[in-house]
Amino acid sequence: MMAAGSPCFALGYVEERGSHCGVIALRPATPIPSASSAQGFRFGHSVLGFDGKPVLHFAFEFYGHVIYRGLVVPGNPIIQAVINRMLETKDYFFFAINPDQTVIAFRSQLESANLAGLKTNQKQFENMSCTPEQYEKAVKIFTKKPDPPGLVMKWVCRNDWDYLDLTKYRLELNPRQ
Repeated sequence: MMAAGSPCFALGYVEERGSHCGVIALRPATPIPSASSAQGFRFGHSVLGFDGKPVLHFAFEFYGHVIYRGLVVPGNPIIQAVINRMLETKDYFFFAINPDQTVIAFRSQLESANLAGLKTNQKQFENMSCTPEQYEKAVKIFTKKPDPPGLVMKWVCRNDWDYLDLTKYRLELNPRQ
C-alpha cells in the first residue's frame, strides 16, 4: 500500500496486543486536517451495480474535509477474509496514513447496530463476482460521476494473500506521547 500512488485504500489485518483484527486503511493525497479528524468520521457501505455486475462501495466521510470512496469486488477472497475477521471479532481498525507519515487511527468495536448491513449481507457478498475487466469498467464509470460526490480511491493490495501476512508486511505505529 505504501508504494501505491495516492489516494488509495486497502483492507487487511492489524495486530493489537496479540489479537488480529480487520483493518481498512486509506492513504489520502493530502493530509486530513486534525480539526476534521478530531470530529471522527462516518463510514458506510453499499452495493452498486454496473451492467448487472455488483461492486461493494465503501465511503469514508471526514466532516468538513472530504468524502473518500472506494470500490471492491465483494466476492474477492481477501475482502471476504477481512470482512469475516471483522464480524468474528466484532472489532476493526481504520487507519488514514497521511503523506507526512502521520497516522490517524480509529477503532470501532462492532455493536449490534454497527455495520449491521455488512453482517446481514455477508453471505450474499461472497457469491457476487465480476471479472477484473468488469471491475475496472465499474470504477471508470463511477469515477466520472460518483454519486453522491466524493474522491474515488484506488483499491490496492487486492490480489496477493501475502499482504495479509503480518510477519512480512508490518508497519509499526507508535502513538504520540
